[in-house]
Amino acid sequence: MLNLRKANASDIPLLARVEYEASLPPLNQSFWDEIVQGTETPALAFVEAMLKAEAGNWGNAEDFWVLEEDGKPVAAAAGYVPGGEDYRPLNLERLDALAAHLGWSTETTEAFRDRYQQFWGHDPKPIFLKPQAPFIIETVAVLPEARGRGLGKTLVQMILDEARALPYSHAGIMVINGNDRAQHTYESVGFKPYQTYHADFFAQQYQLEFPGFTKFCCSLN
Repeated sequence: MLNLRKANASDIPLLARVEYEASLPPLNQSFWDEIVQGTETPALAFVEAMLKAEAGNWGNAEDFWVLEEDGKPVAAAAGYVPGGEDYRPLNLERLDALAAHLGWSTETTEAFRDRYQQFWGHDPKPIFLKPQAPFIIETVAVLPEARGRGLGKTLVQMILDEARALPYSHAGIMVINGNDRAQHTYESVGFKPYQTYHADFFAQQYQLEFPGFTKFCCSLN
């Protein structure tokens, strides 16, 4: 039996695992691993601290939905209303609170800040991360032991059903180019391509080797 419920603070270890897993495909590597280099902090521990400190721009614990099968969590995703002045994943105004959870020194915190901004850029509102809809679904992941049974599609469909009770016209989601499985899943529940940033854009604008991504939209009417 499948059940969808809102997450709470006790789910944070699960949500950290989900957020990390969601950052891996299709490159099989996570940007979280990249930006915590030099801090001696595992990426999973960092993401967990970020959720505890409510320092995420792409969904905090209360924004997540958890899919359970027979009472056991098998998948989760964030569904949130984008806002604020920073489109990047981390709210740097909460960095000190996050660092306190991790026991970082001032030097480690500032070194991390510099590395984060080198990775994501100093502009807090890069055009390629501008939200394409008033409601965003992010960090969708099925736990590895539960994959292969269509639970990702079920999760997204259930979140869309919940979102239709909200006063928003559209939902948005984003897929890294090359993650064909995720793209097929999202298109099967009504998402349509909205805007694509190709590898050339990141190579020319940011001297970054990255496959790019496609933003999708889905009507909630």
